[in-house]
Amino acid sequence: VGLCGTKLGCGEGGCGACTVMISKYDPFRKKILHHTANACLFPVCALHHVAVTTVEGIGNTKSRLHPAQERIAKSHGSQCGFCTPGIVMSMYTLLRNNPEPHMEDIEDAFQGNLCRCTGYRPILEGYRTFAKDMNCCGKIVNGTGCCRSGKENTMNGGCCGGKANGPGCCMNGKEDSTMTSSSLFNSSEFQPLDPTQEPIFPPELMTQSNKQQKQMCFKGERVMWIQPTTLNELVALKSQYPNAKLVVGNTEVGIEMRLKNLLYPVIIAPAWIPEMNAVQHTETGVTIGAACTLKSVEEVMRKAVADLPPYKTEIFQAVLEQLRWFAGPQIRNVAAIGGNIMTASPISDLNPVLMASGSKLTLVSKEGKRTVTMDEKFFTGYRKTIVKPEEILLSVEIPYSKKGEYFSAFKQASRREDDIAIVTCGLRVLFQGGTSRVQEIKLSYGGMAPTTVLALKTCKELTGRDWNEKLLQDACRLLSAEMDLSPSAPGGMVDFRRTLTLSFFFKFYLTVLQKLSKSGTKTVCEPVPSNYISATELFHKDPIANAQLFQEVPKGQAVEDMVGRPLVHVSAAKQASGEAVYCDDIPHLENELYLTLVTSTKAHAKILSVDVSEAQSVPGFVCFVSAKDVPGSNVTGIANDETVFAKDVVTCVGHIIGAVLADTQEHSRRAAKAVKIKYEELEPIVTIQEAIEKKSFFKDIKRINKGDVKKGFEESDHILEGEMYLGGQEHFYLETHCTLAVPKGEDGEMELFVSTQNPMKTQEFAANALGVPSNRVVVRVKRMGGGFGGKETRSTILTSVVAVAAFKTGRAVRCMLDRDEDMLVSGGRHPFLGRYKVGFMKNGKVKSLEVSYYSNGGNSVDLSHGV
Repeated sequence: VGLCGTKLGCGEGGCGACTVMISKYDPFRKKILHHTANACLFPVCALHHVAVTTVEGIGNTKSRLHPAQERIAKSHGSQCGFCTPGIVMSMYTLLRNNPEPHMEDIEDAFQGNLCRCTGYRPILEGYRTFAKDMNCCGKIVNGTGCCRSGKENTMNGGCCGGKANGPGCCMNGKEDSTMTSSSLFNSSEFQPLDPTQEPIFPPELMTQSNKQQKQMCFKGERVMWIQPTTLNELVALKSQYPNAKLVVGNTEVGIEMRLKNLLYPVIIAPAWIPEMNAVQHTETGVTIGAACTLKSVEEVMRKAVADLPPYKTEIFQAVLEQLRWFAGPQIRNVAAIGGNIMTASPISDLNPVLMASGSKLTLVSKEGKRTVTMDEKFFTGYRKTIVKPEEILLSVEIPYSKKGEYFSAFKQASRREDDIAIVTCGLRVLFQGGTSRVQEIKLSYGGMAPTTVLALKTCKELTGRDWNEKLLQDACRLLSAEMDLSPSAPGGMVDFRRTLTLSFFFKFYLTVLQKLSKSGTKTVCEPVPSNYISATELFHKDPIANAQLFQEVPKGQAVEDMVGRPLVHVSAAKQASGEAVYCDDIPHLENELYLTLVTSTKAHAKILSVDVSEAQSVPGFVCFVSAKDVPGSNVTGIANDETVFAKDVVTCVGHIIGAVLADTQEHSRRAAKAVKIKYEELEPIVTIQEAIEKKSFFKDIKRINKGDVKKGFEESDHILEGEMYLGGQEHFYLETHCTLAVPKGEDGEMELFVSTQNPMKTQEFAANALGVPSNRVVVRVKRMGGGFGGKETRSTILTSVVAVAAFKTGRAVRCMLDRDEDMLVSGGRHPFLGRYKVGFMKNGKVKSLEVSYYSNGGNSVDLSHGV
């Protein structure tokens, strides 16, 4: 349909560039739901009775921008613009559900959205104008620190840094030709949000959703998708296809099929099964259908916490805390609780909570129903459970907590929001009535074994003990022994992970001690020290506050003189509406082919053979391109030390050996994966230390010498030596490398549409590979979805490959790399190793300094000398 506003950034639900709004009528809750979802993972087969709104559907520059589009554009929140449509849709969906959000709601809505350019400040600054509780300075309106409060003790005054309403304050409205301003936009120019003018949910979809549904089946080339409507149909299907995958949100299976090359011939979607969407409050807990989304689980838990006595909701509060940091909203809105359990990931956020709480699972099959407890026997191996292939997880019962029972859950990740866990846990203790003596304790950890585990030995030793410092010391000793990891454990960070198990228990110990004290229970331990109290509190952050100051242009400056004025990005409105055209948005041309790279899996090896016979059997396969097809020179790169295609030897993982051309992207990728390469491995040099040992250096080593270093050390009172290491970095532009090559059919002429920072070198290298003068190659760059130096020279590698393929076939060829392909073939910013020796006197004066600084430039020079 030509709607290209929704962007593909990562392909695994992590960046939010593909965010769209999903609207549907929920027949179980009898209401219309609007929620965000990642289009890159959401199956088209799951869209029956669903309305999908993309960024183009809410406004455009030809008629009228929606306020969510207008405000991000005019507040300078769009730079490269590749992430902007997804951010707009996250904001739009929030406004559809809550037209007057708090600033906290706005920040939470963007948990699943990444922006590489802006640092988020201008985005939040623009969208702050929707928040009913926020002012220009980022403080609560008329609260402490607000620039409108008029109080003299306002911290740093208002948003401009001046005293509130005092001299120079940005709120006092004084005319001053040299005034310093903090406002990059005038919010009074924004059109108001009118919720009554939003499109209604299609009535025909509501009518269809209320009717009796019929089982649906979609058949593709390799996969069959079945959507049953009753539990009996589902049970019969699982009996017929015991190895079929049950999919609700496709957040796990979708990634497995794309990144791990797994194939599931039969997929069953149980989203319409009433029993699997039901929520029931029983005498012992809350039973939640396995197809209920994590968002709906959050709503159920939140209501239970609000309605029930606190002593009954300890486990529910722990579930809420884990869900708070579980992926992003786009994932939580579609992923099911049953899927999280049955995926059996060793770093699951929820499974440790469910295991420590002793949650019960109801399984159903043709043989009937059975109930199992999530205990130490449930997980039998990596991503394996005791559930039989023909069985279906129907529901999970999360129990109420009892009086004298306390529960905490913790998660440590590399970042707080939208990240997988390094270690996660659920910790529970039940005390004997009115005492601090442990009656029962369960400590469950994820990230410390191939499965979620219970620390059984530790729990056995702690049972019957008093909750005191001696118990704490013994628990740490026992956990350290039981939660052991081998130095080669998958995931690395062994010492850190072991330490986390102890620190989590320490926080749990303090939290329980604090609660015992507040409950009036007598303990034989001292109260929690005041400087430890923060360890017992859940994480809280105030809404973001910021200030940006600049000097306004003089009064007399000509209107046409733009220097010093905060001008809006010329394409911001088009980027916010999805109308901006990026390289891969160019409409497909007649007879266009798609290219997928075939790259080395070895760091250093001889190529013995390349077998494309299996790839040729893939539907739509056209040809394989390699070094023998290069009409010009196969040598390329800034220093002429690289190849368009590896010919005899590969010198890095990701070295391009060839490329497959097919009629579609899917066929091309399948065919590329089918290419078989045999290698004779050679000794690789991977680390800087190995390169130093092997004396593997690029030429022209830069040196700075001054004075007699040896003499300086001899005269020094003290000498310090050491080394430091700085890791490399991925450029992480949101738009991956992309090229469309169009042969013009005359004298080797070629037109290249490229996402590059360097059209000149792109032209030069492509012409060199084609064996034609540069004037026969035209390179067009309209815009890029980010570059940051990563498209300065590395984009030329892909472009030359695509140009050769287009020359060979005489047809237009397109290639946009997947995120994992891009990171594999394009390199990154250099890691560094520094070794230093410094001599200095007692008074601190430096007498001599010797530094050897090593840069890992990879397998080619490229721009390493400049770096």
